[in-house]
Amino acid sequence: MTTDNTMPSSADISDFYDVATHVLTTIWGDSFHVGYWLSDDDDSSDRQAVERTEELLTGKLGASSGDRVLDLGCGIGAPAFRLAQVTGAEVLGVSIDRGQIDEANRRARALGVEKRVSFELADALELPYADDSFDAAWAIESLIHMDRPPALRELGRVVRPGGRIVISDLLEREPLSDGQRDLLESMALSPVLTLDAYRKLVEESGLEVVELTDVSEHTHRTHARMADSARRHYDELVRLHGAEAAEVLGVMLSPVELGIVVAVLRSPGA
Repeated sequence: MTTDNTMPSSADISDFYDVATHVLTTIWGDSFHVGYWLSDDDDSSDRQAVERTEELLTGKLGASSGDRVLDLGCGIGAPAFRLAQVTGAEVLGVSIDRGQIDEANRRARALGVEKRVSFELADALELPYADDSFDAAWAIESLIHMDRPPALRELGRVVRPGGRIVISDLLEREPLSDGQRDLLESMALSPVLTLDAYRKLVEESGLEVVELTDVSEHTHRTHARMADSARRHYDELVRLHGAEAAEVLGVMLSPVELGIVVAVLRSPGA
């Protein structure tokens, strides 16, 4: 477990995504998370693998028509749109980045789903919603930018007792060097935890652990696939977005490979 990294500020995160959003949509698509391959022989495309991740998390969330779901750290909305389409649930996405919220709402209007899927600017550590406002929530690789303990407590507060909370997050499978930790910090990332440390964190937050699984064997291709795409688009992105894009791309081309943990949790009090 690492504890000495500096937690990113809201300004750090927003500044990072001002450029990173453009970089990620170009090299990876509209969903800013890992892909999931069934086996080493699985020849799924990057897009198919990314959609499979969303299918996996949607199944674990168990939302249905009439439910109200919080998408914590929603990006530009792609997973929220898919969740609403598949389950019939109403989805509210939140992000600390104004540009992402504006783009996500623009896309909701373009798709004609703005009455069921909407997006608001909000701080995950101080959510502006009453207790028990949601039937379920998920956070897809968004806690990587947050102070996790208060973020988890807020999720437990706004999700009704017994409601499910599904999280996918980065995982430290092998010890990281100081240089690798510094590199991750440059991406406005919070400290990355081992699986044992993650279980302890969740339990101390007061949430009930239903499932905690290291899925890295299914997601490990993501780093190499993303790096290949970053190389192909490097010159174009630097020309359009300058040195800040080069910095983001440099991190994506780095040798730091992290695992992925999927946590299925239950809000206390049922």
